[in-house]
Amino acid sequence: MKIFKYKIITAIICSLILVTFAYTGWCERKPMPTSPQEMGIWITYWDMQSGVDMFSDNREKYDNISYFAACFNDKNELFLPENLQQAQIFLHQRKIEPSHRYLTVVNDVVSRGKSKVKDIDVVDKVLDGAAARILHANSIIALAEENNCNGIDLDYEKVFKNKETAEKYIKFIKILHDKASVKGMKLRVILEPSVDFSAYDFPQGPQYIVMMYNLYGLHSGPGPKADFTFIEKTADRIRNLPAPVGIAFSNGGCLWSSNGKKIFISEKKAVHLADQYKAVVKYDEKSGDKYFSYKKNNIEYTVWYADKNTIEGWIKKADKLGLHNIVIWRMGDN
Repeated sequence: MKIFKYKIITAIICSLILVTFAYTGWCERKPMPTSPQEMGIWITYWDMQSGVDMFSDNREKYDNISYFAACFNDKNELFLPENLQQAQIFLHQRKIEPSHRYLTVVNDVVSRGKSKVKDIDVVDKVLDGAAARILHANSIIALAEENNCNGIDLDYEKVFKNKETAEKYIKFIKILHDKASVKGMKLRVILEPSVDFSAYDFPQGPQYIVMMYNLYGLHSGPGPKADFTFIEKTADRIRNLPAPVGIAFSNGGCLWSSNGKKIFISEKKAVHLADQYKAVVKYDEKSGDKYFSYKKNNIEYTVWYADKNTIEGWIKKADKLGLHNIVIWRMGDN
């Protein structure tokens, strides 16, 4: 009998300890960083005309625009594609440019008609040493100024896959922010959702925009670019970033074929394919995405895509989680 009572008392004590630790952990959960209410959009150099046309028709919906993107040449120098400059001129002449205009800078190397995307090597080179980091910051700011932009989107991807590159990048973010601030420029740092935000000491000052997409895509089999569970889990990790924060959603979708071919497609293209092949379009409750399949020349095709209602559902979900600053990838049809 005494042994039985001892076991009961021990069980109660253990339960109280577990409840205490759980409550303490809940209380210590970091709050969501400040996320100012704003809506932004990207326009790309390869889909400039349709992007500009769509932006002109929806100007009142957006607080800022980001021109995608400044790239590197084979001499590790930044340049802006000519047709993107034309987009800026067009919007400026029509007086429909928003007050906040960002220039996106990416670590793509474009030379002699060929491109290498998300190149870590070029980042290593331009950030190799304190002097190099200062020079690179100055070149980014100068390019933004030359092109009538008062903000910078720093979008160097895959850099956190290499520890040394990541350390250089964190130092560079601080330098670029400090120098941009002197010029009255805002800095946004675009981060992939795969980055372990808790593992790095991100500097205070810039706004951090986390991609809420690529859950499924060219790297995987069929599925949505984002779903509600993915949004919740990523949002919880965003708590480890300094304020202010924001997130990016991607419209359009992806096409997968049984022969291994995978391509990104726009919502317009997805709707056209569904109509062309009289496919039955279904709705996925876990993501809000639409999807369908069809067959052509003995090849099976599967398409998942986000439409207006999908994006609105994701934005509402993010809003409930305390994330009110949204950027949409991207404006255009192609």
